[in-house]
Amino acid sequence: MRLTIACLLVVCAAVASDRPVNYVAGPLIELNDNGAWSWFMDERAIVDDDKLIVGSVRAVGDYRNDRDPDWGNVEVSVYDLASGIARHTVLHRHLQQDDHASPAFLALPDGRYLAMYSQHGVERRIYYRLSESRNPLRWGPAATFDTPGSAAPALRGDNVTYSNLFRLASGRVVNFFRGVGLEPNYMYSDDTGRTWHYGGRLAHGTSGGYTPYLKYAFDGVATIHFVMTENHPRNYDNSLYHAFIRDGAIYLSDGTRRGRVSETTETDLNAWDLTKVFQGDPDNVAWMCDLELDTAQRPYVVFTVQKDGRGLPRGQGGFDHRFDYARWDGSAWQVHEIAYAGRRLYAGEDDYTGLAALDPKNPNVVYISTDADPVTGAPL
Repeated sequence: MRLTIACLLVVCAAVASDRPVNYVAGPLIELNDNGAWSWFMDERAIVDDDKLIVGSVRAVGDYRNDRDPDWGNVEVSVYDLASGIARHTVLHRHLQQDDHASPAFLALPDGRYLAMYSQHGVERRIYYRLSESRNPLRWGPAATFDTPGSAAPALRGDNVTYSNLFRLASGRVVNFFRGVGLEPNYMYSDDTGRTWHYGGRLAHGTSGGYTPYLKYAFDGVATIHFVMTENHPRNYDNSLYHAFIRDGAIYLSDGTRRGRVSETTETDLNAWDLTKVFQGDPDNVAWMCDLELDTAQRPYVVFTVQKDGRGLPRGQGGFDHRFDYARWDGSAWQVHEIAYAGRRLYAGEDDYTGLAALDPKNPNVVYISTDADPVTGAPL
C-alpha cells in the first residue's frame, strides 16, 4: 500500500504580532471569522455552481454566554471560487453555542439547497430550511420535524443531533440522525425536502455508556455505506464495523444480506452484527474520522486509535493516538497504521484529536492534523 499523507502540523511558537501564525503552505483563505462544527454531520461543506458552501456555529466566549448579540448563530459561509470573495448569512439566530448544531447541506436538482440542523441532544426537534434557487445566501423560513420518543433531560432519552443527508436516484431524500435511544435513526422526504416522515431505527450500540457513532458514504445512486462503533470511546473500548444499505436491506461488506432496515423505533441489528473492520481493546480504542468510496464503489476509512488509556480514569489518558487506514479489497479489510496522531485536544475528551480527512477522488491520499511527528511520534 502506498499512501500520500499531507500533514497539518500543529505547532506553538512565540511571535511578536498579535495575529496568529499562518501555517498554511500558501495563501490563507478565511471562510468565517468564528465558526465551529462537529465531524459527525455531512455534508458540512459542499462545492456546487462554482461555490464552496460551508456551515458553522458562532461561539462567543463561554458555552452559556447569551449576552453577545451573535451567540449561538448557525451560519452559512459561501466562498466564490472564481472571485475569491466570501459572503455570509445567518441560518438560525441563537440556536445553541455548540458545534453539534452545525448544519448538513444537500444540493437539490432544481438548484436549491437543503440545510438541516438541530440542537445538541436537548430536544427531539430537527430544523430545516430550503434556499432560493442557486442562492445559498437566501433561505426560506425554518420548518421543523419532531422525531418519535419522549421528553428527557439533555443528552438523554430520544433527543436528537447530527444530520446526514442523501438524495437517492429515486428522488427520495434520506436523513440519518441520532435520535430514539440516542442511536442512529433515519427519516425521509418524497417531495424534495418539503415534508418529512420518520423511517426507523438503524442499529444498536452497547447498553449503558452513551451512544454509538457513525460515518456514512454514498455511491450517488442507491447505496449508502456506513462505519459504526459500539459507543463513545470514553465509555467503551471501541471496535469499528462496516455495512451498507441498498433497497431497504442491510448488507455486510462482502455483500451478504443481513436483513431489512427497520421501519419502526425498534431494531434487532447491533453494531457487532456487522463486518468487523478493526478489533478494539483497552490499548486500541477506535473512533472514525472519514469514510469514502473508490471508483469500484469499495469503502475506505481513516480512524484514530487511542493507545494509552488502559485502566486510567477519564482525563488521564489520550497522550498517544495513531491514525489507521482501512480499505476493503473485495474480500477482506486491509488495515494499516499510517501515522502518529499526537495528543488529545484537552483533558476529559481524551479521544479528541486533530482528525484526518480522505481525498474522495483518490484513496491513496490522506490529510492529517497532528501535533506529533507523523513518523516518529516525537512532539512538535
